[in-house]
Amino acid sequence: MEGKEAIIARILGDAEKRAETILSEAENNAAASLGDAREWAERYKKAQRALLEKETESVVSGRKIVAGLDCRKVILRAKREVIDGVFSRALEKALNFGKERYLAVVERLIGENAEKGDVVFLAKSAPFGEDELMALPVVKALGLQFGGRGDFDGGVYLTNGACDKDLSFRSIVAERKEELETVVAASVFART
Repeated sequence: MEGKEAIIARILGDAEKRAETILSEAENNAAASLGDAREWAERYKKAQRALLEKETESVVSGRKIVAGLDCRKVILRAKREVIDGVFSRALEKALNFGKERYLAVVERLIGENAEKGDVVFLAKSAPFGEDELMALPVVKALGLQFGGRGDFDGGVYLTNGACDKDLSFRSIVAERKEELETVVAASVFART
């Protein structure tokens, strides 16, 4: 039996050595795999940080562009309000012309735009009446007729069978606004 026991002991010894070798190789492989995994995880973290930084820079850059556009919009809106204010003030001044100046402006408007036989309407707010309007030399020369007072902002309104001409101060300021807006903007914002 000793022979059998010796064989069994040798088989068990060889099995233990083999198991120790396999266990040692497995531990070494596990350590190497763990090292590789840690190295990969570190590279992954660095890549993710770099990607996050790049995305953050992109988002910040985009937001700066949008903020810049928003600022320009606000400035443009403020400039628009100033320009509109200039023309509103011009209309206000025209509506408050004294009687002599108002008459002179109306006389010039009629002279430049009226045709023989037109009917002329005077703004309700005009500082003079029908008699003074009809006494103007240009009105007499063209044989204009008085149509009454109209509910419009200053100036006059001419009409005949073919066309109507809005010569109200509001209409004239609006027309001139289109022509002069660029000039006014350049003058008002020369320093910006």
